[in-house]
Amino acid sequence: MLFSVIVPVYNVEKYLKDCVDSILSQTCADFELILVDDGSKDASPQICDDYAKKDSRVKVIHKENGGQTSARNKGLEVALGEYVVFIDSDDWVSENYLKLFEKPIKEHGVDVVCCGYAEVDGENVKNVQINFESGYYDRASMEKEIFPVLVGGNVNKTIPSTLCAKALKKELVVSFIKQVDHRIKIGEDDAVAKPTVYNANGIYIYKECCYFYRTNLSSVTKSKKAYYWDGPKLRGMLLEKQFDLDKFNFQNQIYCSVVHALFTVVVSQFNRQEKYSVIVKDVKEHLNDDYYKNAIKNCKTNDKKLKFARFALKHKILWLIKLYNKTK
Repeated sequence: MLFSVIVPVYNVEKYLKDCVDSILSQTCADFELILVDDGSKDASPQICDDYAKKDSRVKVIHKENGGQTSARNKGLEVALGEYVVFIDSDDWVSENYLKLFEKPIKEHGVDVVCCGYAEVDGENVKNVQINFESGYYDRASMEKEIFPVLVGGNVNKTIPSTLCAKALKKELVVSFIKQVDHRIKIGEDDAVAKPTVYNANGIYIYKECCYFYRTNLSSVTKSKKAYYWDGPKLRGMLLEKQFDLDKFNFQNQIYCSVVHALFTVVVSQFNRQEKYSVIVKDVKEHLNDDYYKNAIKNCKTNDKKLKFARFALKHKILWLIKLYNKTK
């Protein structure tokens, strides 16, 4: 079997059928669909079971709630495909999605295939293309063009961090996803996707936007809450173990990646329903963490967004960060 499509499912009864129907209508026939019910409290479990009864390509796993990475791991345990394709349960894909991935796998034997995605907010659709030329990159081409910006340092030019909108060699994914700390909630995909690309024998990039990401406010990355302080540090330390730091300026890239994630965490603190003075005190204490201070000090970048984040964090300009929070 070529593809195992894994869909973590949690309380998405409103959107789940759109997602599953888009997968089952694929023009490529060489796949299985694994729906992992992650302890849903709505009608999602029954919807999953109904699909399994009607279509032999569908497998269903029911488990206690453990988060997206836990659900993906559970799906990988039963996956039979040579490649794994992750799709979020409130998203959907075009009917030629897997056929698009199949072609370069058959022609070049690449370990990773990526495509663009579309952000959908009601009637508004924004296409987000990968900022590299379309086509096949062998290992030498990857080292020359992709690796110098793979992890961080340029917010706009890199391989997207998400595990979605990709087909990934299963044996590579399994080895990295098991290393992800369950406390990493922001950037958990990054800790799997980037080392998978780094260890790939080749990659194929499409400009086409065949994955449709529903930007609803209930998603993890859109919800208004304060993120876990140690997440960027845990992810940074994990990436330092997964890359040869002496090559392609990876240490600086990781510092930049940590700064970018840390800025997101600091911005999120102003979602807390507490006094401004209490939040400011807490933020300043965490910014004094030695790992974070080192990352902020050593992050070298020409990216304007990242330079702004580094400047605000370095000088602890928290009123500006709070103002930034209000614009999001």
